[in-house]
Amino acid sequence: MPKLIKNGTTEAFHWQILRDSDAVNAADLSSGHYLIPLSDWLATTPANHNVGVWLAIDTQPEDLTKALKNLSTIAIEFGSFMDGRGFSLAHILREDCDFTGELQAAGGFMQDQLFYLKRCGFDAFVVPDNADTDSMLTSLDDFSDSYQAACDEPRPLFRRR
Repeated sequence: MPKLIKNGTTEAFHWQILRDSDAVNAADLSSGHYLIPLSDWLATTPANHNVGVWLAIDTQPEDLTKALKNLSTIAIEFGSFMDGRGFSLAHILREDCDFTGELQAAGGFMQDQLFYLKRCGFDAFVVPDNADTDSMLTSLDDFSDSYQAACDEPRPLFRRR
């Protein structure tokens, strides 16, 4: 079972990902914790906080709407560590869509990317059960400062002096 790194700790990943409409329609969304595709969430707009959105890496930014700020959780699944679209989606969600809920990174990212994922707006990371979570927690603070502005620090270094 995967783990979730969140708020400086590791916990069990209790979300179930439903990747298509058939799975969403067959599930009882009133109990349990589910991540469902954006199109299904927009069609049903569940009111409970136990249903979040799962975004595929190829989600188009124009599909992200202001309605998403009502969500408590969004997960972005990386297909591979070389695909940077998840970084952009996170930034768009935080900056353009004003999303303030939990933003999870899942799938094919590397430990070396954790610091940058956090800077783009991710605050939770789905990692395999056998991952060295202590080392990953340390990686979230690999650098003491950054020159550029980002979601975690909107002012560039020269403005912070």
